Order: sequence, then structure tokens, then C-alpha cells
Amino acid sequence: MFLGKYLIWVMLLLGQICGSKSCIKKERNALFELKKYIISLSEEGKSNDHLTTWTNDTKSDCCMWKGLKCDPTSGRVIELSISLPYLKLKESALLNLSLLHPFEEVRSLDIDGSQFSGLFDDVEGYRSLRRLRNLETLRLSSNSFNNSIFPFLSAATSLTTLSLRYNDMDGSFPVKELRDLMNLEVLDLSGNGFNGSIPIQEFTYMRKLKALSLVGNEVFGSIELQGVCKLKHIEELDLRRNKLVELKNLTNLELLDLSRNGYNGSMQEFTHLKKAKSSRSKWQ
Repeated sequence: MFLGKYLIWVMLLLGQICGSKSCIKKERNALFELKKYIISLSEEGKSNDHLTTWTNDTKSDCCMWKGLKCDPTSGRVIELSISLPYLKLKESALLNLSLLHPFEEVRSLDIDGSQFSGLFDDVEGYRSLRRLRNLETLRLSSNSFNNSIFPFLSAATSLTTLSLRYNDMDGSFPVKELRDLMNLEVLDLSGNGFNGSIPIQEFTYMRKLKALSLVGNEVFGSIELQGVCKLKHIEELDLRRNKLVELKNLTNLELLDLSRNGYNGSMQEFTHLKKAKSSRSKWQ
């Protein structure tokens, strides 16, 4: 009797340690369809090294493919990277978000450096990203996205980290377009073409925001910071290469970068920043 209980305990333990041996068939097929779609958008009609491991071979464990991480128990994809820096896509290539819907448990999605110029979903439309209910991190940096993607992003209300750095966005800052993302903790809008004044007080809709980067947007007007004191949880604020008016009442601030600004105020304004210290930025 003791031996029987011991064997059961060992089997349960091995099940927890080993977990699932492969990702589920639904997601394997979805990965292969995503690969075929990307190849159809490439000028050479080819894949790149990142996608060569994505095969339709049913004996291949798709949890071991490049750019993927699976939950060890369920075998569901929880991290997906389709960063394609060395694959030249056709001009005005659009990412079909409906191809991502099978990854229902995905938490992190990395599309950095993939040269996409827009998003679309001919079934769900702007509500497409709402299907990814567990998505927390979305990286869309170093693409050719413009302001047209904001209606899609507003549906991703589960996001805690959003990176849009180095794209082709311009005009006034899209604070109102992102106001539904109330769970955001890290927002990177650096390296775009935004201009005019920044209504920083509008960021207060993002009550959990801890790190905000607005660096290098070639802002022509000055940054209006009158409402910045309402960002109670902000810890990191990167304002490099902008025109600073004033900054005060950020008592939780730990990292502040004002380099290459036109700021000429007194440093006495920052003596209240008792928590300020040297730390690694959340967007690095």
C-alpha cells in the first residue's frame, strides 16, 4: 500500500516537472500559417533564420522553435517573437492580427524591427487585440507604423508594457488614443515625429504608469507639465531632446533624464526627489 502511494506521488511529481512535451496542434498550425504569411510579404519570397525552425513537421516540438516560449504544463505559447530585422518586406506590408488569435494564452508579443507599416484584421477589425486577453507586453519598435494603429492598440486593455519607439508616428501626442490602457506601467513613445505641446496631465488616466519615455520627438512647442504631479506612481521619466518648462512634485521619481534639453531652471526644483537614484531603466 505504501509502495502504491509512493508510485502515485512520483508520477504526479514527474508530470509537474516534465509538463507538456510539445505545444498544442492548434498553435503549431497557426505558427506555420503565420510563417507562410510573412514569406508572402517578403520581397524575395523567402524566410529568414528566425523562422527556419518553424516547420510543418509534426514530429518537431514547436515549443523549441526560435522566438517561442511555452508554458511547461499546458504547452500553450506564452511568449512569441516575430522580430525580422534581416528580412526585407514589401513596401506597405500589413500585419494580419487575426493570425495571432489562436495564441490565447500569449503574454508577451515582440514585433520589433519587422518593417511592418500597419495592422489589419478583416474579421474583428479594431477589436482584434481584445482576443489576446492575457497579453501584457507588446513591443512594436523599429517598424514603419503610423498613427493608424492606435485604434487597434486601444483594445489591448490588459497591456502593462507598450513600446512604440522608432516608428513613423507624428502630430500631437496620442494620449487620448491610449487612455483606455489603464493597466500600463511602462510606455515608450521615443524616437517618433510627435510635435507641439504634450498634455502630460492626460496621462493621469494611466494610473499605474511607472515609466514614461518621450525622448527624441523633435517637439517644436514646449512640454507642458502642469499636471505631472498627478502621476503618483511614476518612477522613471525620460525627457531627453525636448524643451522642458518645469518639473515638480514627483516624489516617487527614481530615474530622471533631462539631457539635451533647453532647460535652464534652478536645480533647487529637484531637491524634493528623495527617492532619486541610479537604476536600470524599465525600457532598456
